[in-house]
Amino acid sequence: MIKSDKFFSATNSLVIGIGLVFIGILMVVGRDYLYINFVNVFLIAILFLSIKQFVNYFIGKRKDKNMSFTKSFLYLVFCLILSLFRDIPLSILPIIFGFYLLINAIIKFINYYILYRNKANGRLTELILGIFYFVIAIPIIIFPLKNLNIVLVIIGIYLILLGINYIFDFISFLIPKRIKNKIRRNIRITLPVFIEALIPYTVLNEINYLLDKENYDKPFLFEEKKEDIVPDLEIFVHTSSLGFNRIGHVDLCYHGQVISYGNYDGQSIRFFTMIGDGVLFTTDREKYIPFCIEHSKKTLFVFGLKLTENQKKNLDKIIQKTFDNLYEWKPPYLVALSQKKKISKSKYKDYASCLYQMTNAKFYKFKEGRFKKYFVLGTNCCKLANNIIGKSGIDLLKMNGIITPGTYYEYLNREFQKKNSMVVSRKIYNQRNVDKKTIQEIFKGFSR
Repeated sequence: MIKSDKFFSATNSLVIGIGLVFIGILMVVGRDYLYINFVNVFLIAILFLSIKQFVNYFIGKRKDKNMSFTKSFLYLVFCLILSLFRDIPLSILPIIFGFYLLINAIIKFINYYILYRNKANGRLTELILGIFYFVIAIPIIIFPLKNLNIVLVIIGIYLILLGINYIFDFISFLIPKRIKNKIRRNIRITLPVFIEALIPYTVLNEINYLLDKENYDKPFLFEEKKEDIVPDLEIFVHTSSLGFNRIGHVDLCYHGQVISYGNYDGQSIRFFTMIGDGVLFTTDREKYIPFCIEHSKKTLFVFGLKLTENQKKNLDKIIQKTFDNLYEWKPPYLVALSQKKKISKSKYKDYASCLYQMTNAKFYKFKEGRFKKYFVLGTNCCKLANNIIGKSGIDLLKMNGIITPGTYYEYLNREFQKKNSMVVSRKIYNQRNVDKKTIQEIFKGFSR
């Protein structure tokens, strides 16, 4: 039997899936007629808000009167403008969609250039997809109303496929593991990238709310397990409330060693820190987690996977193949040490130097291939993790496009809810549950 909370999650996936399919079908069938009526409802809602604020002007408190009148006036003006110039609200959705495609085209062109410079495979695919997105985006942006029906059909089909994906998740809750292992999806439909990018940060805020809530009636679970077994592979999803760390980061942990990829060479960073030399490091799990929490002020979501013997053998092979394409790289602090300079630890504030001082991490760069250059919207941490996991035969994310840490979190969290999936544990590490003595020991003698 599926536990009640797991069954609720399964039912929730079914309801969401059916709802998305229904909305998608409405958009494909109704198209501009449905959209125009939706805009009309939106305008009526704004008019209602204007009237509501106008009523508050007469019956509200004295100090609220001026604010209510101002809001009523602005709502009314906004409603009149949109009513007189109907092309504006009708054009908004196609224009937004067109710019979304244009951004994807630019990302593909940047990926093509990076792969071309590195003489890596896959560059022709990036170029073709970039041209495809660009050719579709420009007419939609220039002639939004003429292409309104096309946009609505495309969005409708996307919602139908996304809904089917949720329904498939519901079915996978119910079928036995031996049958599910034979069923492999070659394509996964995910939420739009700008939504998934913010998932880890959104979850972090929810966790902080629960931890800080007074008289919370249930103990907060930092660790949950399906079975009392040790996972073979762990996937770390990082997030923080600071800067770009809100979007997150992904690491793999295998045999107690963390494998991480990013633009950790400060001297190679270009284009607003989005591009740089791809650097891979390995370090000890038990030192790395406290370092992330104390140094980077992060919260880590750790998902444990139980693998078959064949999957473990394949994973060993692909990791070894990856390391065969690496050469050692030294961060600034380690370079200074090798030159036997008289140095102070506190002078080296870059991430790689701090990580080496605290965890004795080993750093590498790629000799060749697509990961020789890091690009935050292309060859990023998630791409490397997905490359290793996918080639080892583990059925996780299979998609061509932008993969974010939110993509990983959303998928792994849903897999954990399923009875027969390989995701068998879920842990949260932050300043609330990591041993303070361990942090103090790691940072002993380090001046920040």
